[in-house]
Amino acid sequence: MRLRKALALTAVLSGVLVAATAPTAGADIGAGGGRPAPALPSRAQATCGDGKSTAFPIGARIRGGPAVYRTGAGLQTWYLDLTNTTNSECTAIHPIVVFTDKAHTLRPAHLRMEFDAPGGTFPVSLEHSDRDEIIAVFDGGDAFPGFTVGPGGSLTVKVGLSFAPDAPVGEVVADAALVQRKGDDGDWIGEAGGYRFSVEGPADPVEAGSLAHTGPREWAYGTGAVAALAAGGGLLLGARRLRRSAR
Repeated sequence: MRLRKALALTAVLSGVLVAATAPTAGADIGAGGGRPAPALPSRAQATCGDGKSTAFPIGARIRGGPAVYRTGAGLQTWYLDLTNTTNSECTAIHPIVVFTDKAHTLRPAHLRMEFDAPGGTFPVSLEHSDRDEIIAVFDGGDAFPGFTVGPGGSLTVKVGLSFAPDAPVGEVVADAALVQRKGDDGDWIGEAGGYRFSVEGPADPVEAGSLAHTGPREWAYGTGAVAALAAGGGLLLGARRLRRSAR
């Protein structure tokens, strides 16, 4: 669906998605697993696929990330898996990752993020939304036209993330939406469930071999984050960034 239409739909769905996903907010992400994104009542009307399926044309999951990021440390690696569930090629795919921290004190200057794509490694553009989320747009500038996934194929995107020495500590959830750029707009074609981790100072103790949190939390600020983000205009903010890159 067009992003401006997605904003209206997800404003209605956000409460439903939060209620539906709250019990499983702590997905088995760090251990290499991932919960599927909550199903929506209608598919994204993207050009890839036949338009008859009730599912998003691109399946996605976040996996392999560490449970703890140390402030001031180097880039840590995690992966975004994209799977084309249709019988046609999907092109111009730009992930948008939403970071939500409990205290809402994270700012773009606190993060460094990059991703690998054909042609090299590209920086991720970081924005601050009016809901105090960090919106990370995989635009890559003019040199990156977006990812392409063949019919029935899959693609793994390697992502690097680190936090500045002065970044606030605490728990953070990363959710992802997938946008297929269409000139000055885009179609919402997929989403990935939450990756929950902690940001800790360099001297903070950490349990050796710990994985990303898998149990329930007393707060679920990240559940349904993609829907809440869209309702608050975050996807629109990301789309504006993509439009600027397209010029």
